[in-house]
Amino acid sequence: MCMLVTACEKQETMYYQGEARISFYLAQYEIDSLNYSFAFDPIPKDVDTVYVKMRIQGPTLSRERIISVKAGEGTTAALGIDFELPTIKLPAGANVIDYPLVIFNSSAIKDKSVKVVLQVAESEDFLPGATGQEIGGTSAVNSYKVWLSNKLDKPAYWDDVLYYFGKFSEVRLRFMISTLGISDFSRASIGAYGLYNYPLSLRNALVQYEAQNGPLIDEFGNPVTF
Repeated sequence: MCMLVTACEKQETMYYQGEARISFYLAQYEIDSLNYSFAFDPIPKDVDTVYVKMRIQGPTLSRERIISVKAGEGTTAALGIDFELPTIKLPAGANVIDYPLVIFNSSAIKDKSVKVVLQVAESEDFLPGATGQEIGGTSAVNSYKVWLSNKLDKPAYWDDVLYYFGKFSEVRLRFMISTLGISDFSRASIGAYGLYNYPLSLRNALVQYEAQNGPLIDEFGNPVTF
């Protein structure tokens, strides 16, 4: 028994005094992936940044340390065209940082989704961290998936607001986003005010659009109305 306890104590000591490591981490109920569509931005963008949380496993230091991330297995996006992976520095004394995945609104994502698998890479200061449950119910992971597109897929909440905004189409939703400057039309987001007042604003905007351009026809060949 004494030998077993001594062995466990040695292993624990070795774990905390080993090489400095870093990983992505998830809060409770978070998943290890994200869907991002440029089409939901009220103001069109050519480039954006997605931030993914990282945390060290080991002590903080009084100097900066280099963090490296690479594209892991399963990546279908093109490095340098659809995304960039900058090398960043963890500030002195810090134990957490947001990694900035730079994404581009490339021609490749107009009609399809592509995937970036972020994976912790070995740097001169860090090794990939151990995965699993950590303090406070968080979970450490060594990879994180980001799906990129410029498509407007039907939001999960749409059937709940169909009565107010009409049958879903990409053309309809693009017009709503460009007119109102928001992209989330769920009840939880816009409330009763939005449900009853936004259709009126859209109707007035559509009248002006049709006066200059004629009917707004969606991808199904149907005129958009509000």
